Parts: sequence; structure tokens; C-alpha cells
Amino acid sequence: MKSNPKAKLQLSFFLFLSIFIYACSPKLYVDENKRYQAGTLTESQVDSLHLFLKQNERLAIKDTIIIKYDFNKDDCWKDLSYQNAEFLNNVRWAFQKNILEKAEARPKVAIYQYREEGKSFSPIKSKGLEIETDSGFLRKLLFKEVTSCGTSAIILPNGKFLLIKSDPQFSALILNAKDIEKKLQENLVK
Repeated sequence: MKSNPKAKLQLSFFLFLSIFIYACSPKLYVDENKRYQAGTLTESQVDSLHLFLKQNERLAIKDTIIIKYDFNKDDCWKDLSYQNAEFLNNVRWAFQKNILEKAEARPKVAIYQYREEGKSFSPIKSKGLEIETDSGFLRKLLFKEVTSCGTSAIILPNGKFLLIKSDPQFSALILNAKDIEKKLQENLVK
């Protein structure tokens, strides 16, 4: 059997293209141990974050900051795209109501919702919510890895932060102070 150079070239191109597409695709984290990432912002980065968030007139900065961040072209919610407008509005309202209730119960926590610049968002995440568009600042500072279903961040006053990747339900809101400290410790030493 003779080797076919054209077939090898096509196979190489196909493999390269497959790897490129996989590498550029949003990652979906389902393993609880891999969903979390911890780190520490410098004092300068915390100051810059506070300056950035002060532009958001809906909220005042508080001790602890929680941010839900959604990425452009995420298809996490695509199954709901075929639902009627009333259903979509009910889902939006339930999501927003949950955030308002959590914010009310945690007076020292400011809860923000941001999304990456772009035009390709699910109907659930594009209208009717208090979602701000990030100019790129948050993406560069905290949300460097594109994940499916977005990422949440909890930033403590001392600059320590915990990222929760692939977080469609904004589960950062259900972690209490003990849970956050435990997750920080577990993930800072990885």
C-alpha cells in the first residue's frame, strides 16, 4: 500500500481544525472539583474594580461583591428559545426575584450581573433583566476563560476571589461565608 500525501494532508488539516474548534469552544464544567478557581486580586486591581463598578448606578459597592458573567454566543439556554414570550418572561422574573431576595438577605453584599459585549445571547439573558454590558474590563480581570453557562465570581474585601465556572443558576448566591472560605482554601492550594 502506498501512502497518499493528499489524504495525509487532509487528515492533518481536519485534526488541526478539530483541535482549534475544541480549544476555542466554551468549556462546560460539570465536575464539582473543577468548577471552582480561587485567586487574589492586588490592592490596585480591587481599587480598579471598585472604580469600574461605581459606574453601575443600580447598586452601591459593598464589602463583598458577587458578579454573574455571561458570555456572547453561549448556547446554555438554547432549549428555552422555543418557548413562548410569557414563559420566557416568567423565567426572567423568577431569576431576578431570586437575586433581589438574596441581596435583601445579605446587606453587606453587592450582586451584579454582567455580560460580554456581543449580540448573540439567549432570549432569557438578553431582555428584562438588570444585566449590564461589560466593556471588556471584567473579562480581562476575572472572566478570562469562556465557559458554557457563564461564570460567577465572589470577591471578598481582602481581594480573595472564588470563580464558579459553568454556573447557569447563579449558585454563588447560595454559598454562605463558611462555604466560601472552605472553597477558597481548597482551591488556593491546588
